[in-house]
Amino acid sequence: MQKLQLEKWLLEVDVGRTREYYKQDQELCNCVDCKNYREAFTQMDPQITQLFNELGIEPTKPDLLSEFGEAKDGLHLYIGHYYLAASLIEGKYCLDSDWTSENTATLGNFTFGFAEADLSEKDDLPMPGLWLEFESKIPWVLHDPQ
Repeated sequence: MQKLQLEKWLLEVDVGRTREYYKQDQELCNCVDCKNYREAFTQMDPQITQLFNELGIEPTKPDLLSEFGEAKDGLHLYIGHYYLAASLIEGKYCLDSDWTSENTATLGNFTFGFAEADLSEKDDLPMPGLWLEFESKIPWVLHDPQ
């Protein structure tokens, strides 16, 4: 476990265990919205890619992902979360009902925060940990129809 200061949070992270979790075979949704997210992530701001790398998260394998349509600016709103083998030492948790500037941070078009994840939520979690909760507006990059 290592301590990691990330924006407004101090986390204790087991990067190796997080990476092992993402190496597992996971059934990925193959709908066009999820395919677009995975492809668009390869073009994300380098700060976001660095964040995921530091935490050991595989960005193409969110545990939860929903797309909420195209906004007036032409970008698509995605909301979801990723598992992280970690605990929160300092900072505030975010919840769906409590998503504020005090418990979230924004890097480019990616807003995120942390919520508690426990083993009863998903049977393949290696240990209690955190969800990296996020929302992001991303472009449509696939040639498939929307």
